[in-house]
Amino acid sequence: MLSKKHFEVQDILAHSFESFRLRHPLDKDQYKAVNAILHCRTAALGGHKDACSCGFARISYNSCRCRCCPKCGGMKRESWIEGRLCNILNVSHFHAVFTVAEELNKLALANKGVFYALLFKAASETVKAIAADKKFLGSLPGITAVLHTWGRSLAYHPHIHMIITGGGYSQGGWVASSKDFLLPVRAMSKMFRGLFVSLLRKAFNSGDIVFDKDEFDVSIDEAMGKKWVVYCKKPFKGTKGVFRYLGNYTHRTAITNNRLVKVTADKTTFRYKDYKDDSQKIMTLDNEEFIRRFLMHVPPCGFTRIRQYGIYASACKKTKLAKCRVWTKTKERILKKETMQEMVLKLFKINISACPECGRPLSSSIFPPNGHP
Repeated sequence: MLSKKHFEVQDILAHSFESFRLRHPLDKDQYKAVNAILHCRTAALGGHKDACSCGFARISYNSCRCRCCPKCGGMKRESWIEGRLCNILNVSHFHAVFTVAEELNKLALANKGVFYALLFKAASETVKAIAADKKFLGSLPGITAVLHTWGRSLAYHPHIHMIITGGGYSQGGWVASSKDFLLPVRAMSKMFRGLFVSLLRKAFNSGDIVFDKDEFDVSIDEAMGKKWVVYCKKPFKGTKGVFRYLGNYTHRTAITNNRLVKVTADKTTFRYKDYKDDSQKIMTLDNEEFIRRFLMHVPPCGFTRIRQYGIYASACKKTKLAKCRVWTKTKERILKKETMQEMVLKLFKINISACPECGRPLSSSIFPPNGHP
């Protein structure tokens, strides 16, 4: 590990996970994520061998396709972006963020699935309710929401990123928001806090949330005593940039491999951005602490981290969204299905089907998991 120039989360897990798991309880989703990352792009998952008549040969191992793996997700992100561009309206879009008080972190970690689902519900219902008020917008906007649970230093920080249309559907037609203002953030913050806490109480009383009662009450009271951060940025320039920007949040893990600076037998050093002074900083953690922080962000199996609401919801595509396309003069865009070779060529300017030595077409042979090329 000390002699490598390029480090990966896989290296840290391979060296330190066994000692970590003996001292830390883990759920099945965390075990599954670790197992996938450890085997990603190794012979354990099989792969294929490309060869050329000129003598060139290249072995490629299969990826794990786990959404928690730092080496996977790039292709899925591009496919997701292309899919969204087929539905997006040609209007301005705002970026909003909904965060919860840190006093609820322990409750969230103990009840991830329920907590995250209620976080989505509270944030989306807040936007729809305030947007429906004729004092502000008086219409139904389109919403794309993404769950994030981490800060740049891997600390636990559950929050929702939202892309919201600068306007919405009404019976009389499209209602556009003002150029630089969408909805009042103070009103959004108060409503979001009240609605989310109300949903948490109902879930606790019905038994959907399992937590110590006294600790639950203290956490809720402390959280209600604080102002919750909700902000809304000015609109993006150009409709394509909207989902290109959001794509940075959709298929991303808690940390990417290119942020790792140094990995030793005991320590991991990585870069992170401090938004307080907008500077790049370095943090060093014990390997076990790094693994603990990394695994906090493994979502429950099957949990959907990207959701659509309002006119962008699936139920509205053929009705309200179709009308909004006409009102906003948005041209229909047909999704073009691309092969992996075509996508790699577009993204990285590399033709993986041609020999890099002579340019002739490569022949490919597949070998099974734990097999030999």
